[in-house]
Amino acid sequence: MTTIAEALTQYNANLSWHASQASATLALEAIRFLLVNRPVSVGDQGGSMSNESLAAQAEKIERFLGASSPRAFGRSRRVGVAFSDGGLQ
Repeated sequence: MTTIAEALTQYNANLSWHASQASATLALEAIRFLLVNRPVSVGDQGGSMSNESLAAQAEKIERFLGASSPRAFGRSRRVGVAFSDGGLQ
């Protein structure tokens, strides 16, 4: 993505980011782009988005991705292997 318009399109296409990890990743990417490349506040058709609201949304998505990331559960998988019939492999 190279423009604010593309970032807004990607963000709007993934508003239901909580439905999948892929949507969450795309929404977070768009939010990060907007935080770096746009003015502090933008209003459009009666609505507005501030850096604070985008940052709060990014934090929610990061928590979601951290909780659903396979890496977050890596340690428990290794413990499970230790108790399998063959032991540690």
